[in-house]
Amino acid sequence: MPSLKKTKIWTNFYIRGMENIKRLFQAKIEAKLNKGKVIVIYGPRRVGKTTLVKEILKKKGSVKGYFNCEEAFVRETLLSMDSVRMFNYFSGNEIIVLDEAQSVSDIGRAIKILLDTHPELNIIATGSSYFELANDEFFLPPISFEEIKHNFGNTGAIKSIENSLIYGSYPEIVTANNNEEKLEKLHLLATSYLYKDVLNYKRIKNPDLLMKILKALALQIGSEVSPNEIAGSIQIDRKTVLSYLSLLEQAFVIFRLPPFVKNRKDEIKKMSKFYFNDNGIMNALTNNFLPLENRKDTGTLWENYIVSERRKFNEHHGLKPNSYFWRTHSGNEIDLIEEVNGELIPFKFKYNSKRFARSANSFVESYKSKDILVVNKNNAFEWLAD
Repeated sequence: MPSLKKTKIWTNFYIRGMENIKRLFQAKIEAKLNKGKVIVIYGPRRVGKTTLVKEILKKKGSVKGYFNCEEAFVRETLLSMDSVRMFNYFSGNEIIVLDEAQSVSDIGRAIKILLDTHPELNIIATGSSYFELANDEFFLPPISFEEIKHNFGNTGAIKSIENSLIYGSYPEIVTANNNEEKLEKLHLLATSYLYKDVLNYKRIKNPDLLMKILKALALQIGSEVSPNEIAGSIQIDRKTVLSYLSLLEQAFVIFRLPPFVKNRKDEIKKMSKFYFNDNGIMNALTNNFLPLENRKDTGTLWENYIVSERRKFNEHHGLKPNSYFWRTHSGNEIDLIEEVNGELIPFKFKYNSKRFARSANSFVESYKSKDILVVNKNNAFEWLAD
């Protein structure tokens, strides 16, 4: 990847002090703490899971309850599956936090043994990949538009939008002192930190291939992704592409939006869209940090930002719509469809415009959905924070 330091810097919105940014999930997690329960906080690396759990421990007066599972002795204690050894090491704390729990193979079994013998314990486990063991689960994404609004008011939230479109919203990026620092941190995120779990999984040790696949995805935001085309462009087999895409999803670097398919013969049926959880990572992969007025891909930036922010909004509010895109072979398209209790709600994303091609109304006519809502820079505030 070319050096990001040479890229001209523009946006000048800064928030100082990551420890001062209150995450919306904190109160919900604290309310769920109960004896004999496991709470899992999962999400990409570097989104602030450790900061969040330490803040919870501090508030509860249980700061000694933090354990990093990437440390050898902590990991070995859990791998022992010995309830006495585990209890002797972890006990004496009202809350036990097992940070980076995905580092321990069969972590679910270890925690079950511990709780079966000592049901009075409170356990919070964090992970940068998904594992099944929780009574309650919380997906922690990069900082959301709604969280910026709650912490810094309406003006701060509005000012943050262009910054997030270009640099993204990882906590260390949002709280960087200047744009040069943002670029340096994004370089580290996009080349090492974020993909640690992917590269460690099943001894996958080919970062060059991983970066080629990610760059190919970054250039196809807003379009259906063909694994065959990616395989052909970088000269590998389709099975390898599918394997890497799956791993990147499990590590929360990207997420998939499937096609909406019902009864029309001309609908795109097989290929999904992929989006990045963060715009800054996407821009780092293409090494493009130009301001919006100098870019030809503003529509793509807006679509990735809005789809990922909507996902954050739904997570924060416990909403679980079925989400799709819709496109026909003739070019009719809906960027996002949310299906709630059998009702279809279609959206189009246009950074500057309120208009969309009338042909898109064929979706409304075919499926008797709600009217199409266009989300642009002028009405996004209400859509993402209310």
